[in-house]
Amino acid sequence: MRSTNSTLLVTFGDRGAAVEKIQELLIRAGMDLREFGADGVFGNETLEAVQKFQRLSGLIEDGIVGPKTIAALKRVRKGQFNSSTPVRPYPGSYVMIGDRGKDVEAIQRGVNVTPDGIFGPNTESAVKRYQARKGLSVDGIVGPATWNMLF
Repeated sequence: MRSTNSTLLVTFGDRGAAVEKIQELLIRAGMDLREFGADGVFGNETLEAVQKFQRLSGLIEDGIVGPKTIAALKRVRKGQFNSSTPVRPYPGSYVMIGDRGKDVEAIQRGVNVTPDGIFGPNTESAVKRYQARKGLSVDGIVGPATWNMLF
């Protein structure tokens, strides 16, 4: 946790009661923290939940919990964002290397690649890393399973 001009920022790697409270708020909002829950450690699972919450809330998806994210978390109703409901519906066909468009941009944001709308080698590699981290089939192609995990 770091403080800038008396503003508390909670980020990846932080530990403690503030992280645990944020995790509890994320769980209440419906974010998926099944593996570790509210353990007070801001690891990959919490980072992904924060980023997804920020995306759903229309906030900058930076994974940093600052005043705007805290305020949005406190405003949310219990289960408002059910993590089993896709945020963005599956486009109906595989998205893979060579594809272009808004769906590719969404995928790129989901796997932390600068969005340019072109599914190239960098996006494919990032998708493969995401699939491996989530226990999905690692093929670099975004089919229904990968899509629904992302969104």
